[in-house]
Amino acid sequence: MRLTDLKTRTRSWWMRLDPYVVQGVPRRYRLGMTLFWWYGVLISISSAFVDNFVTLFVLALGATSLQVGTLSSLSSFLGMLMPLPGAQWAARWGKLKPVVVISYGLRYGVLLLAALVPFVLSGSAAVYVIIGLFALRAAFLHLGNSPWTSLAGQIVPQNRWGRYFSSRKMVMALASLIFVPLAGQMIGVFPEPLGYQIGLGLAVVWGVLALIFFARIPEEAGKPATASGRTNFAFWRALSDNRAFWQFTLISMFFHFVWQFAGPYFGVYQVEGLGATSRVIGWLAIVSSLARMAGQAVWGRTVDQRGSQWVFTLCMLLIPIIPFIWLPLTAAWQVIFVNIPSGFLWAGQETGNFNLILGLAGKDGRTEEQKTQAIASYHTLVAIANILGPLAGGFVIEAIGYKWAFALSGFGRLAAAILFLMLLKPFDLRRLGRRKPVMP
Repeated sequence: MRLTDLKTRTRSWWMRLDPYVVQGVPRRYRLGMTLFWWYGVLISISSAFVDNFVTLFVLALGATSLQVGTLSSLSSFLGMLMPLPGAQWAARWGKLKPVVVISYGLRYGVLLLAALVPFVLSGSAAVYVIIGLFALRAAFLHLGNSPWTSLAGQIVPQNRWGRYFSSRKMVMALASLIFVPLAGQMIGVFPEPLGYQIGLGLAVVWGVLALIFFARIPEEAGKPATASGRTNFAFWRALSDNRAFWQFTLISMFFHFVWQFAGPYFGVYQVEGLGATSRVIGWLAIVSSLARMAGQAVWGRTVDQRGSQWVFTLCMLLIPIIPFIWLPLTAAWQVIFVNIPSGFLWAGQETGNFNLILGLAGKDGRTEEQKTQAIASYHTLVAIANILGPLAGGFVIEAIGYKWAFALSGFGRLAAAILFLMLLKPFDLRRLGRRKPVMP
């Protein structure tokens, strides 16, 4: 077979596969959808060298479990301050993309500084500086997160949200599947904390490459907001104008509190309670990524068939089981029994939640400025819950142990799931067909 024939067949196969979900989409969307898809792949590779190893990195520098919880709470505190300025910055500029590129670029700048800290500091000084830098990293993420979310809704037509975002998340999970174990093996080759520092450096390289792709996404320039326009659609009005969105935000706050009550400490428990190493965590991430890929394939189709509310609520009702699976574990390899349902269910929860936020925030013909402001208000209030959750969980762990915190988190998640069920009523909608859904 000639090389030209192979290229032709490969191109034909790729077009039939349609990974970017652009078949039948108006031409003006196609470039943005393709670039955004590849941006997701590259950002996932970058995260593979960081996200699963932050806890191990600070523990290697001598941090305590309470300091790990402090890192999570401080990150959430700074993150709480950022969404509204990010939304106002985008409104003042009249564009969303520059805010995202600048804020995410700063995020990788502080990540590079964190990689250099152990060369100049040690002991508690290094721990506190690293905590501060990782908190700043989270702050810059939240600064650009609301414009990023709003822009994602522009890049992809609404009737393709389910298929496109599930396809994108599935390939991101595949990238994690490949690179997280590689990162774990690479980190294990070097003495602590050098391996983690090298991993952070590689994360910066991949992250900058991802931002280059993101910067090429087309965006229609909007009209810069006037001061009065920004005042008229202030924080509370962004929420109170839509009762369903306000209620959804309140329940989300409660859910994030009980989730973060235990969330930051699962990684600590893997190390201190089950004896996990960076290599073990890397291999366990394979299982999580496979489960997440399966979840994206299943839930993406289900969103198109049954709607975001149905998928989101079902996953929320099942997620409370996960903390209880931790209770009988006695060895690090047994975390596989957590990672399988966790990866599968969180894939559906994230897909449904993302689509619900976009749909509810843009309800009733809101402008892009108003939509971005509403999303920023949601993220600000959720960040408050993310601050309080780890602090409360840390004190419970210090007083009565990890397993009590995990159990309390499980019961709290179940209560939040029931509240979401009462608000969204997805199963009643399908069966009775009487009430209109919350989301258009």
